[in-house]
Amino acid sequence: MAVLWEDVGWPDLEEFLRTDDRAIVPVGSCEQHGRHLSFATDYLIPTEIARRVSARTRVPVTPPLCFGMSIHHMDFPGTLTLSPDTFVAAVRDIVESLHRHGFRRLLILNGHGGNIAPIGTALATVLDRHRDLRIKVGHWWQDPKVEAVMRDAWGDVEYHAAAGETSAILAIRPNIPRLQRAAHSAWQKGIEVMGPRHWKGLFPHGSTGADPKGASAEIGERLLRAATDRFVSELEQWDPIAPR
Repeated sequence: MAVLWEDVGWPDLEEFLRTDDRAIVPVGSCEQHGRHLSFATDYLIPTEIARRVSARTRVPVTPPLCFGMSIHHMDFPGTLTLSPDTFVAAVRDIVESLHRHGFRRLLILNGHGGNIAPIGTALATVLDRHRDLRIKVGHWWQDPKVEAVMRDAWGDVEYHAAAGETSAILAIRPNIPRLQRAAHSAWQKGIEVMGPRHWKGLFPHGSTGADPKGASAEIGERLLRAATDRFVSELEQWDPIAPR
């Protein structure tokens, strides 16, 4: 059974910290995901992976940080974004809180590409301040086995609200995807930084990558299993600590 922050109290974590100092922090966003997926996509997926990892390792999972750096999606109604400074501060404060309580080894499990750079910024300062802190950051879709499942299914990897994320959500919350509304825009590679105007201009439906109509819950389950295996392995590479 997974150890979830919302299911336990402080005595439980005090007891856990006597023999372990690891924690998992899911991070996502609340942003548009095409015509067919919900705003919760980027935190539902890492939270589910974190739950599965915890069920196998007994490492506790914090509540997800559900808001991310999503400025480039703000031309789509309903997207809620944090500014880069606010997001950096939120990640830093969560890590600082965990460190104060005795957690020294953290896995940050990210579900949103726009968070990659600000997560790095947040961790640079906190790692400099706390030399005893060790942090791994995993972006669930950036894994050779996960990418292999996608390429085998569709010949491409995930970009945004494409077949990969759609499949994962079909496996987690099959009531959410509305595939009859799905629309497809091909990914356009380039080096220009995209703001809201650029994103909606290039991808008017809000999604890009492998056609989401090719998604399935079975493929989503394969993606989730591959990602879970990877993060279980990452946690198990850390040596056990001596009881306190």
